[in-house]
Amino acid sequence: PSTYASTMGGTEVVRLLPPMPWDPYVEGLPPMPWEAAIQSLADQTGFATDQLRYTSSLLIAIPIGFLFRAVTVDPYTRKADAEKAAAIATRHTLSMVIGLAFMLFAFGYEIAHALFSSTVAFLLMKAVPGKNVHIWVTIWAMGYMSLSHIYRQIVAYGSWTIDFTTPQLLLTQKMMNIAFALHDSSRKDDKLSEEQRKRMIKKPLDFTEYYGYIFCMHTLLAGPSADYNEYIMWIDGSKLAGQRHSPLFAVLKKILCAAFCLFMFIGLGASWDVGALGNPDWISKHAWWWILMYNQVALCMGRHRYYFAWVLSDAACNAAGFGFNGLDKSGAAKWDAVLNIRYLDVEAAINFRAAMTGWNIATSNWLRRCVYERVPAAYATFASFTMSAIWHGFYPGYYLTFLSSALFNETAKVLRRHLRPRAIPSKEAEGSAVAYLYHAASTSATMMSLNYLGHPFNVQSLDKAMVLWSYWYMAPHAIAISLYLAVPVIFPNKKPSSAKKAN
Repeated sequence: PSTYASTMGGTEVVRLLPPMPWDPYVEGLPPMPWEAAIQSLADQTGFATDQLRYTSSLLIAIPIGFLFRAVTVDPYTRKADAEKAAAIATRHTLSMVIGLAFMLFAFGYEIAHALFSSTVAFLLMKAVPGKNVHIWVTIWAMGYMSLSHIYRQIVAYGSWTIDFTTPQLLLTQKMMNIAFALHDSSRKDDKLSEEQRKRMIKKPLDFTEYYGYIFCMHTLLAGPSADYNEYIMWIDGSKLAGQRHSPLFAVLKKILCAAFCLFMFIGLGASWDVGALGNPDWISKHAWWWILMYNQVALCMGRHRYYFAWVLSDAACNAAGFGFNGLDKSGAAKWDAVLNIRYLDVEAAINFRAAMTGWNIATSNWLRRCVYERVPAAYATFASFTMSAIWHGFYPGYYLTFLSSALFNETAKVLRRHLRPRAIPSKEAEGSAVAYLYHAASTSATMMSLNYLGHPFNVQSLDKAMVLWSYWYMAPHAIAISLYLAVPVIFPNKKPSSAKKAN
């Protein structure tokens, strides 16, 4: 198709179709009052306007979190029901209003997408019986998300510009979280897991409850899209139960971590362009060992842009008192009840599953609760990775990454099930030399697999993705399939004795 040059967020992008009929009306809207100042700052720093608006929102959210906790009344400490209800309503309202203000600042008129899609979902939850509400809301939320991705790919193909689709990803999760929690309240108790009983919602949320959660100021821009149960325990104060544990140390630690991630991505990562791995000319000029090492370093550096936003968002949650998770053995407060990332679980993953559950934790929980646990076990892994791919968008690279990840995940399960008991037959054997070698080999294989699989996601297009994969003749895929088929035959699990079965 013909392509048209356009700009988006200060970045030149490729548009696959001519201007849309509504473009003159959108372009005729007056600019937001702060746009001139943002553009001036962009000219001075060299950063795109979308990056400046988004990052400054993440940073501003931290002091606002401290302020929110300082000025609002803790409902848990109120004895009168009326006072408690008023304090809860105030917190819901502030959460919603401040969140919408962030949205307006970061995305301008594109806030209309969030308002429209969430309102339709709200009406569906009011109108559709619990037996089917999860189906209708999923169709609506994922349908709107998919159309948004398609439109973005038309008007800004290949762009990494931060637009309304970023918070829309999180809104999609939140809408589905509520719908499935409502659905669980319509199911028989013996069909529910313990977690589903704990998180189910017995009746549709009212206006302030729903929009306070949907537009929660600290989980709207970069997550974590915690489920409603965690949100309401923060709002009503029941998680802290009147205690005044300070999150200051946890916030400062996460700010330092975010600074480290920014340095890794911009300071060091600037020299390791992921796009080079999709360039056949670059590949042809370098030795295999350099390509292998470059793949590991470039993908690792690239992940730190996500860590930066996620850790800042985690810090903002904690500043507001959101994320308290009890006390550790020494009596210190833990602030990890809502979390985007466990850094070492990913960057030093001991197996594929640990990497998957440590990365984008709230999204992993959403996929588990709304997909993995809802389909037959035989299809659960494939269904979860497919949903993840659709949720991210429709670039071919996404599907290469996520569907291949399903294969590698299943192979990793087979290896752990059949090889680990032989290398580490008991708890006492954990300290043995063989155990250390097993863990070292597992970590190395996991990290190389993650960086191999992550390449298509970053370059997006099929042709660029296949530059690297075809260079290796798809050998990692062939090895994964071979291990999946051969290991259970060569190393069958030992059948337990009758005594062990009885026990």
